[in-house]
Amino acid sequence: MKRHLILPFVFALSLQIIAQSPTISNKKISLGSYGRVGIGYSLGAENSDFPQALNLNGMGSIGGRFEENDYFELAAAMHFTPTIANKETTQINVQSRFSFYTTRGQLIGNVSNKSIGGITTALPELYAEALNIMGSDWSVWLGARLFRADDIQIIDHFYFDDHSGQGVGVKYKKTQFSLIFTGSIDTTSTLPPNFYLNIVNGTPTLGLRNRYVSILEHTIDVKNGTVKLMGEFQRLPSGTTKDANSKYNYPADFGYVVGAKYFKTIPSKISGSFNAISARYGAGIANGGDGGSSRTYVTYGGPNLETNSFRKAYSLALTETFLLNINKKYSLNGYAIYTKSKGASDSLNTTSDYLGKQKLFNRKQDIAFGARGTWYIKNWLHLLHEFDLTWRKDGTQDFAQMTKFTIAPTIVPTGQQDVWARPHFRLVYSVAHYNQFAADNLYSPYLAQSGTKNWGQYLGFKVEWWVW
Repeated sequence: MKRHLILPFVFALSLQIIAQSPTISNKKISLGSYGRVGIGYSLGAENSDFPQALNLNGMGSIGGRFEENDYFELAAAMHFTPTIANKETTQINVQSRFSFYTTRGQLIGNVSNKSIGGITTALPELYAEALNIMGSDWSVWLGARLFRADDIQIIDHFYFDDHSGQGVGVKYKKTQFSLIFTGSIDTTSTLPPNFYLNIVNGTPTLGLRNRYVSILEHTIDVKNGTVKLMGEFQRLPSGTTKDANSKYNYPADFGYVVGAKYFKTIPSKISGSFNAISARYGAGIANGGDGGSSRTYVTYGGPNLETNSFRKAYSLALTETFLLNINKKYSLNGYAIYTKSKGASDSLNTTSDYLGKQKLFNRKQDIAFGARGTWYIKNWLHLLHEFDLTWRKDGTQDFAQMTKFTIAPTIVPTGQQDVWARPHFRLVYSVAHYNQFAADNLYSPYLAQSGTKNWGQYLGFKVEWWVW
């Protein structure tokens, strides 16, 4: 081809490619969001510019969540319809979720990701699912998702079946099988006991070993409710390094979980009342569930250093939660939790990690009771009031104990007389009492900030919303 014809040809080809590039025309898009923002003070603390939670160490939001810091989630989904006509068409969704939070200071306003503590972003969900494929009883999903069911909302605790992670699942009627990969997690600041050594650019970096979690779940319909049965099998591949240094080589390991949950609808004049109880036992590397989370794959305690395994580890978790819509003016939402966990070491107190460098508690107990009442003074004005009792015992130490009461006058602009109505504009006041062991050992974020004392107080203005 002659040179003077090349440029016109390239230009024409470029125009053709541009003309063929896809133009977005899909209108089946939905957005959802969960978030909370506000301001608050740790009353009585010397450094109260960044308020701290009153709850006991190691229990997360168990004990009440009114003092939680700012958090934002934005979920976006696309929806598709099969081209083949069918009166029972497949539901096809592709969903992503973005979350934003900070470990210290503000999340919004005059801050950036270079501020103290920084702004952390995460992508906990990016998955596709096809429900009731061509009108059948089969469904499938693939990707990363917050794969979990019911929670105790007033303490943000997904108590039974939180299998969030990246994987694949298939469901037939009321039976589903899923396979989750937990992924590698940077743990250089908080070291879980079950890790291996990655060599990245010649620099040793500790990371949680990827494991494979197989989950089988089946739901049985019973009168006024359901029974959900669950089993997990977790396998951890061996960890090795090229230099074959024995202290960095760990054998493969495994664990299992069995559990059952009973959910019952309680007949009442105002619909929505229920009661749910659950029991779960995890063994081996599947004994996780700490820090307010119930995820079994975050192994608790220390290994048996003779075998470098978690064969003797276990965890028992029992929960109860209920909602009673007593009448048009009052609802009561309550919970009870008992968790006992032990690592594989014979120690009942502290033990060493794989490298013998960090002391870990090898046994713990969590006990918690609480209830939140909602008084519907007006359609748009609700009075939230909550009472919580929590105990935490690490190793052979005494129990740390906290008693907390919160009162929160709340504006509900939607005018719904419902505990699930949002948004909430709240004035929050919490007061907590600690036993002497908790006070002397600074056994809460608030006490670590304020020093030894038996009483703690929090005052704040908060808004919480969700749109799904």
